[in-house]
Amino acid sequence: MGDRLVLMQSRRNPWIIPFVAVTIGTLVLKLFLAATTTGAADISLWKDFLARVNECGVCVYKTGGVMLYPGGSRVNPFNHPPFIIHFMRLIGFIATHTGLAFETVFRSVTSLVDVGSAIVLYHLAKREGLFRPAAFLLYLLAPATIIISGYHGNTDTVMIFFVLLAALLISKPWLAGLAFGIALNIKLVPIVFLLAFVLKYDAWRTKLMFLGVIAGVIALGSLPFLLQDPVAIARGVLGYSGFSGRWGLSRALFVSLGPSETYQIATRLSAYLLLLYLLYLSWKTTSQPLLNQLGLLAFTFLAFTPAWGTNYMAWLDPFPIVLGVGPSAGYYLISGAMLYYLYFVSDDESTRLIALCWIAVLVLTWLFLKRTRSKKKPADHTV
Repeated sequence: MGDRLVLMQSRRNPWIIPFVAVTIGTLVLKLFLAATTTGAADISLWKDFLARVNECGVCVYKTGGVMLYPGGSRVNPFNHPPFIIHFMRLIGFIATHTGLAFETVFRSVTSLVDVGSAIVLYHLAKREGLFRPAAFLLYLLAPATIIISGYHGNTDTVMIFFVLLAALLISKPWLAGLAFGIALNIKLVPIVFLLAFVLKYDAWRTKLMFLGVIAGVIALGSLPFLLQDPVAIARGVLGYSGFSGRWGLSRALFVSLGPSETYQIATRLSAYLLLLYLLYLSWKTTSQPLLNQLGLLAFTFLAFTPAWGTNYMAWLDPFPIVLGVGPSAGYYLISGAMLYYLYFVSDDESTRLIALCWIAVLVLTWLFLKRTRSKKKPADHTV
């Protein structure tokens, strides 16, 4: 029955078979990486976080965790929302009862979620009239998603899945709020998309329903830890500023000013200005398809964020497809080359590939700005 359905759909859309074949192929590759590699340094950190959680639960926000890397080790703060404590325990439970390594289970889960992202993005792009088959095929092969989900070991691609799912469900505010709330339970980053979602609803009652469901999902997902030590959680999640000076403008500032007080003030100010600009873009582009808006906001954020990590590159992968084959191919090639070098050749961040990748992000940011400011009036996409 399933084979017959695929055959019928392939007759209507000849791209279906390549899409399915590539999705399966990349999933197999990710699962192979998950099963045969130890992953990036983040994996050691997740393991230590889980050990602290098993010892004392919410105290992980005070103890942090130890990250092991080739040059030594360091203590990293636990900056994830409380829901992730449940997620880690689930991964640990599966690992214990299957005999699989923690890192294998963790990255297998993120790899399987990518299949969901592909399905959701397919339907979302088609609904909004932004689907380009060849560009979508390139997305399925995007190296950043393959490396982050199958090798690195972090929750970025899971967060992006729920953002995309919320966009697909935008016409049903309680379902969209449920998906968006889960995304915020995984990482705080989707907060930059929140206003774009809210402005898609005309009625205040609908806006409040959407926001209310988000708040409820976050509250429920944070229990019981939010009641046990709300101050430590607030400091850990809201007070985390990331690692600056490694990417883009903050790197140029760091080279010029060093780790001075002036540098700290400049990076903090740039972060505030960036957040204000993202709010402005969300309001200014309300009439655009939501997928266009999300692409613009994601690329603008990563183009000018003071803090950066290699796993952040997975946030961008779904969005270049709306710009066409050329921009998609260029971005995926450059970001993939940078990540391959940093993970599998040398972790030396002085490589010019980082600067080249930042330039590619700037170019696509400009293309999104140009697209969303086109004089051609787009269809009204409010709900």
